[in-house]
Amino acid sequence: MKRYFLVPIHSTPLMLVVTFSIGQLLAIKAGFVGIPLGLLLFSWFFKYCFVLFDSVVAGEDEPPVLSIEMVNPISEQRPLVLAMLLVAEGMLVVALRKSAGSVAAFAAVIALTGILPAHIAVLGFTRNVAKAIWPPALFTLIRTLGRNYVLLNVVTLVSAGIVYWMAVQGTPLWSALMAVQLLFLLTFALVAGAMFEHRLELGIDSKTRQERLAERAAREHQAERGRMLDVAYSAFRVRKPLEGWQEIEAWLRIHAQGESQLPEYRAVLQAASEWDDVRAADKLANDFVAILLARRANGEALLVVERRLATNPKYQVAPPSHASRIAELAGAAGKKALQRRLGPRLLPP
Repeated sequence: MKRYFLVPIHSTPLMLVVTFSIGQLLAIKAGFVGIPLGLLLFSWFFKYCFVLFDSVVAGEDEPPVLSIEMVNPISEQRPLVLAMLLVAEGMLVVALRKSAGSVAAFAAVIALTGILPAHIAVLGFTRNVAKAIWPPALFTLIRTLGRNYVLLNVVTLVSAGIVYWMAVQGTPLWSALMAVQLLFLLTFALVAGAMFEHRLELGIDSKTRQERLAERAAREHQAERGRMLDVAYSAFRVRKPLEGWQEIEAWLRIHAQGESQLPEYRAVLQAASEWDDVRAADKLANDFVAILLARRANGEALLVVERRLATNPKYQVAPPSHASRIAELAGAAGKKALQRRLGPRLLPP
């Protein structure tokens, strides 16, 4: 969650805050004539808050730049809905104060402030007014976010405290406008960030830029591997197994290193197991079994042998020491048929 605290002070939202603050000051100084400008800037700012929310939930690294399309009043109604919701809750607090006293009203303010991040989250993501005020939907979100929701409440309450302190201290208007806007952007960024961090539990199909790049790299790698296997397969088909095997060896020498060694061997072996010529898959299986035994991955080594025998009943584990070890593992695992199948091959001619 730490990185979301930095979102409001990125150059893009910071320039927007400065620009809007200047515009709001001009609107205030213009008096009655400046009301349309003030309302327009007010509307645009909160629309940008939701645009920023969408950007963070989508896993974008950079805050978006405000554009004309984003502030289209027809396509973006969430700020108006949120404003109406807050007004309704404010009226509820006033009515509660008159009927039950200041203590009850203050307790209601604390409770409503605590639920505000949930309102923003549900309304921002679903764009559904009913869900944004539906208690089960709000409580489900709160429960899912867990400790992160506690952090959101702390930030919301601290932000409200800062705004109150600035009002009491008579902070200059320009600094108050900037501070309030930055606090709103921070709140929206943190709410969206909490949702992104819990995207799997919430069923949100979003990825970070690094995840998207990793997926693209994986697709490109898979395509390159496919081309290599096509070349190797063609060599085996025209009775040039040495050339085919050299293609596979060269590929594994480069790409089957470190953490990628086992996944790469699995992928290449799976592909080669579908070929008519069994020699490549048999050799790959033996090389893979040797690596797995060296890593003490005995269960997978046994599984590789079982699968290879299912594809090619004439497959022989080599060298004999590895065959003996696999037979022992089969016996220990209670796979007597596999143990007997390997056992006779261990006897000298």
